Amino acid sequence: MRRYITLLAPLIAISTAGAQSVSPLPPEYQRLAADVLTEAVNTNTTASSGSTTVLARKLKVRLLAAGYPASDIHIVGSDPKNQNLIVRLRGRATGKKPILLAAHLDVVEANKADWTHDPFVLRRENGFFLGRGAEDDKSGVTVLITNLIRWRRERWSPDRDIIALFTADEETTAQKGMRWVLAHQRPLIDAEYALNTDGGGVELANGKPRAFDVDASEKVFVTFQLEASNPGGHSSRPRRDNAIYALSHALTRLEAHAFAPKLNEVTRTQLERSAALYAPDTAADMRLIASGYSSATPGADAQAAMARLSRDPSFNALFRTTCVATMLQGGHAENALPQRARATVNCRMLPNDPPADVERIIRGVAGDSVAVTVSYPPVQSDPSPLRPELIALLDRLSARYFPGAPVIPVMALGASDGLYLRNAGIPTYSPSAIAEVDGEANAHGLNEKVREKSIHDAVAFWNDMLKGLAGGMTP
Repeated sequence: MRRYITLLAPLIAISTAGAQSVSPLPPEYQRLAADVLTEAVNTNTTASSGSTTVLARKLKVRLLAAGYPASDIHIVGSDPKNQNLIVRLRGRATGKKPILLAAHLDVVEANKADWTHDPFVLRRENGFFLGRGAEDDKSGVTVLITNLIRWRRERWSPDRDIIALFTADEETTAQKGMRWVLAHQRPLIDAEYALNTDGGGVELANGKPRAFDVDASEKVFVTFQLEASNPGGHSSRPRRDNAIYALSHALTRLEAHAFAPKLNEVTRTQLERSAALYAPDTAADMRLIASGYSSATPGADAQAAMARLSRDPSFNALFRTTCVATMLQGGHAENALPQRARATVNCRMLPNDPPADVERIIRGVAGDSVAVTVSYPPVQSDPSPLRPELIALLDRLSARYFPGAPVIPVMALGASDGLYLRNAGIPTYSPSAIAEVDGEANAHGLNEKVREKSIHDAVAFWNDMLKGLAGGMTP
C-alpha cells in the first residue's frame, strides 16, 4: 500500500528539507536501522522471483541474537516461499490483552532495466535510502525490528505482551499472508488492537511538518463484471440490440450515478481536525459537512457544501462509495456484429455502506440487458473506534517530534492488511510516523526512496509510542 492517501496532498509544496536537524534516535540504533533496512531491501521479496521466507529467516537470526527465545519466534504459512514471521515480547502478567504491531515483508515487482540502479541493492543518496520497498513497507519492517531489538537490550518489561507480525502477500491477495494467519494462527496474534506501519504518515510542506495522519479506516475494494451479449451477425446488417451499445449505455448511466454521501466517526473527525489547514472557504465547507452530516437529514447549507467539495476527486472519494469502469473488451471481428461486450467496474465502498446495497445499485444502473457478476467480493471492514488514550498520546508525541502537525485520523482510500484485521475484530490504526513530501517516495514506482532521517525519527517515535501505551518498566 502507498504510505498515505489524504486530502492534503494537493496542498503540499515540494521540499527536500527535513523537519528537524537532529534525530532523537541514539546513533547505535541509527546504525542498526540502516543495517536492517539494507538487509531487508537487498532480499528480493517479490511474488515472482523473491521469497518472504528468506527474509523472515534472516530477521529471526537477529531476534535470536538479541535474546528472544526460539519459542517466541514463529515462521508460519501455507507456501514455503511466502512465509510470515511472528515474534512476541513477553510483558508482565497484568491480564491486559497484547498490542499487535504489523508490517509486510513482500514488495511489488521491479524491473531492473527501468531503474537507475539495481532495485534490490539499497543505496544512500542525498539523505535518502533508495531501493524497492525502501518505503513500502520495509521502512515499517525496519521500525519494528530495530525497536524489538532495542526493547530486548533495554530489558523493557511492558504491562502486556507486544506481538509483531510481518506478513507475506500484502501487495497481492493476502491469501498467503494476513488472511492465512488469521484463519490458521489467530492465537499467535490475537490482540486488543493493532498498530500497522503500512499507512498514515507525516506530511511535509516547505520543509516543515503539516499534518500527522493516522489511518483508522479504509475503503472496501470490490470489482464487478458488466457483460452484454447477443447472437451477433454480419456487420452489413446492423441490429438494434448491439452488445457494445447496450454496454455503453450502462456505463453512461454508471458515470452519471453518484452514491449517497455518508460520514463515520473517522471521516467526521478527519474533516474537523484538518479544516484549519485549508483556505477559509474550503474550511467552512468542511466544518458544515462535518456538523450537518452527523444527522440523517443534513440542512441545505451542508448539502450545498457537499456539492461544492464533491467536485474535487479526493473529497468526493472521502464522502461516498465510488465505482468506475477500468477495463473494456468487446467484439471478435471487424466485419461481425459483437456477440459480447464486457467491462470491469472497480468500486471503493465506504466501510459503512452495506455491500448488498452497492451491488443492488450497480445491477439497477446496468439494466436488464446487461449481466452483472461479482469478480472480486468485498471484505467488510468497519472503521476502528478512535481510542482516546491513543489519540491523546499521539497528540503529545506529534507536538514533540513534528511541531505544528495536528494528528488527523483518516480513512485511507487504498487498502492494507488492516482491512483483514478490522474484519476479524481487531481494531487497527496506522501511525507510520514516516515524514515525506507527497509523491517523493514513489512507492510501487521507479527509484522508490525514503528519507534517512524519517526512518530514524519513526524508530524513535514508535519506541516512545509503545512505551506510552504499554507502560511497564525499564531497569
